[in-house]
Amino acid sequence: MTQPWVADPRIAWRILLTADLPDPADPVVVETRLAALASDQQWPALPPPLVDDSLQRVQAAVLAPHAAPLVVGLSGRHLVLSAHHSAVDGLSLLAVLARLGFAPVTSNARGVGDRTTTGSVARTIGRRLGEVAFQPPAEVTPPSAPVPQPGDVLVERTVPGSHRTAAIVAAATRAIVEHQAARGTTARHVAVAVGAVRAQSGDGAIRDNSVLLRLRDVERLDAAGIARALAEAPVQTPPVAGEPRPWTPLSVRATTTGLRVLASRLGSTLLVSHLGEVTAPHVDRLSFHPVTGGGSGLSLGAVGFRGETVLTLRARAASWKDDGLEQLLEAIISLLREESGASDGQ
Repeated sequence: MTQPWVADPRIAWRILLTADLPDPADPVVVETRLAALASDQQWPALPPPLVDDSLQRVQAAVLAPHAAPLVVGLSGRHLVLSAHHSAVDGLSLLAVLARLGFAPVTSNARGVGDRTTTGSVARTIGRRLGEVAFQPPAEVTPPSAPVPQPGDVLVERTVPGSHRTAAIVAAATRAIVEHQAARGTTARHVAVAVGAVRAQSGDGAIRDNSVLLRLRDVERLDAAGIARALAEAPVQTPPVAGEPRPWTPLSVRATTTGLRVLASRLGSTLLVSHLGEVTAPHVDRLSFHPVTGGGSGLSLGAVGFRGETVLTLRARAASWKDDGLEQLLEAIISLLREESGASDGQ
């Protein structure tokens, strides 16, 4: 039996991969391949691709709550894949792209293997509730108060070179600390969630294989310390036991309610997800936007592609405006370049 999907119900939980193609994709061909993919995956029929000349409108539409495990949008040469995280993880989105006619698409991302977990469900939840009570994760203050509205804000930039997850986490943490200091507050207990997998699926199957690592008090660590912490961090145990029990439905309801009520304090300051160095000869560019869960509702995505790294930030439109999020991403990139330059000089 599939493990229940337990998460904050206020979030759409859709991840986004945007591919820039050499030429616009044919909507009829894409729809035909979507039908074949749905059949192979034993999914319900997938909606036909949404077509619009505005990439921003396409991204907003496919990220809206939707029952389908996969929704596709087309805008000029852009192909946008939106998947519910319960059905597809980031690396599996690359497999979806390949199945839609753009193979080969591969990543060098390594999984965490048989790394230990944080223990039982009860132990993991107890530890996190203790954190909520005594050391809640740092939040990131938006630079201005936007007009509350639904949906997400998405920004992205391309930077030269290949940058590993540890370096990105280090730069993002420093940027958050400096961002908060500029607003007269101290970023204490910065918590960074890092998306990973146990191992890449060798059979090309499309499913959610993701696991989560979590680093605490990252503002106290230097770059080497962050790299060590990532290498040693245990896999977070999911909030519901993997083997169904008679009480599982009640546990799911209780946990879902708790996640909704405590989301702002139970989540992390930032979520980071890196798809690794991706090879896709039939694609010109890729960008990846992970989910925005609890806490600050900020996620940072990364894709290495042809000697460059595409970095993205995603936040809730109810809290952030485009310009504020762009400023934060610029700060992360500046610090990433500074750290990269320092490493090159050693």
